[in-house]
Amino acid sequence: MPIYLVRWPDLSASLVRARDEDDLTDTLDQVANPDGCEWSFYEGQLFIDFRLPAAWRIEDERPGEPVAPEQVVVGDVGRLATEHVVDALELSLAGEDGHDTAMAILRSAFPAVHAAIERLYELDEELASEGVVPEAEIREALRGELVRRLQWSWRNAQLLKKADALSALARQMDSPVSLVRKYAELARGPRPNGEEDALAPGEDDRDARRAMTAPTAMGVEQATPMREPLFRVSNHHTAACGEPPVLDGDAAGTYFGYFANERGEQAIYTYDPETGEAILRMGDAGWHEAYRVKDGRAEGLVLGKSEAMWLRACWLATGALRDRPTPGTGGGACPGRPDHE
Repeated sequence: MPIYLVRWPDLSASLVRARDEDDLTDTLDQVANPDGCEWSFYEGQLFIDFRLPAAWRIEDERPGEPVAPEQVVVGDVGRLATEHVVDALELSLAGEDGHDTAMAILRSAFPAVHAAIERLYELDEELASEGVVPEAEIREALRGELVRRLQWSWRNAQLLKKADALSALARQMDSPVSLVRKYAELARGPRPNGEEDALAPGEDDRDARRAMTAPTAMGVEQATPMREPLFRVSNHHTAACGEPPVLDGDAAGTYFGYFANERGEQAIYTYDPETGEAILRMGDAGWHEAYRVKDGRAEGLVLGKSEAMWLRACWLATGALRDRPTPGTGGGACPGRPDHE
């Protein structure tokens, strides 16, 4: 699986492993709108140090003698005691290999800054040995890097002027139009042969589908006065995750969505069209927690890629391309849910 070097419109870049560009766009969209990003395959040196920022020492260490467990002393743990461990983790590009990694990233992602470094090597050996670019030159290089931000702002301004449904949803979800189009097609599902383009993306086609399926549905109801369940599923999570919700999928006026990811972790989406309230519940986050869904994202919850795609599809299926009632506040945070990124 290739590694992509992604340059954001600001002064930041990311290394991301993805199957292809569609997979990359989905991944980036979980962080921020990738509409202004540029990327390329990264095949350069890769050496990054990760360090847990905790003080520690070995007491009474004697050369040549093994260390006993009681000699290991952990001192100040700093940010590890007050922040998420992932946030406290320290990254650095140490040693010659780390330096080569940084230069390879600068060359591709920040060409103006890299060019300033190259000029420094050519003109001033003393400054080059210290690696310090004069302030006036680094400022000019940074202005050159921020041209991408200006280009992105122009494209975004054009999007704000568009009145079609997909552009409106892209603004609402803060996602690229191409990605929103894919989610819209996923939410609509397969169309009958020859009718793929019968309705524009986002058009309310419920009446058309109802007209096609009504005769079949009536026949089924006449043949089976007591309708059999279409779908059954039990709780796959442990008791520590709490009591799962018991939902009636036939309840009038409510939309239900169910999902299980590749690890078997379950999720339930509910939407009330009267109130506009969209709620996500997940077993591994604790069934008792109800997370409010806004613009296709769950507030206070980190989702894996497949979970996020399913949630977007549910959001679109429940009328994201149409005006919604304004829901009340709700949802809760769950710091214990692991990051599946």
